[in-house]
Amino acid sequence: MAQTGLFLGFVLGVALLALTVFLTGRGWRQYSVTSVPTPTGGGSSGNAGESERGSGTAARRWADDPTVLSLVFLLAALGFGAVAVLFVGGSTIPEGVSDAAGPVLVAGTLTVVVTYLFYGTYHAARGRGLERSQAALLGSWVLGLLFVVGVALRLVGLL
Repeated sequence: MAQTGLFLGFVLGVALLALTVFLTGRGWRQYSVTSVPTPTGGGSSGNAGESERGSGTAARRWADDPTVLSLVFLLAALGFGAVAVLFVGGSTIPEGVSDAAGPVLVAGTLTVVVTYLFYGTYHAARGRGLERSQAALLGSWVLGLLFVVGVALRLVGLL
């Protein structure tokens, strides 16, 4: 039974990877969004700003490259899968490793969710024309609201 589940997971992973390669290879990202504000250098117009902008554009190219994003997602998924295997592993895995894998899974999941909520809110606010500080305020507000909901659920006894 476990072998069937592992095999199906492997087949679905290969299908997802093939679909990702297919979609990124088709060139469907050839559009440009003109309403998203572009960050300004904020410095003088001399050569001092060139090195800052050069490193920023290289990082931005990596962040906008769908192949890099797909590779990072694949590595994160494999990392979560490896920790999950350690968590539910049999008698061949040391007990200390199995006991530590549960909190690592919870911490990793919480980190991904909190980062997703903050960055998603920040990016959406920037796309609607808000300044960086206003967008950061909205992202922090969403995280604060999530914390208040968590405390309320804990007080009611649902967590």
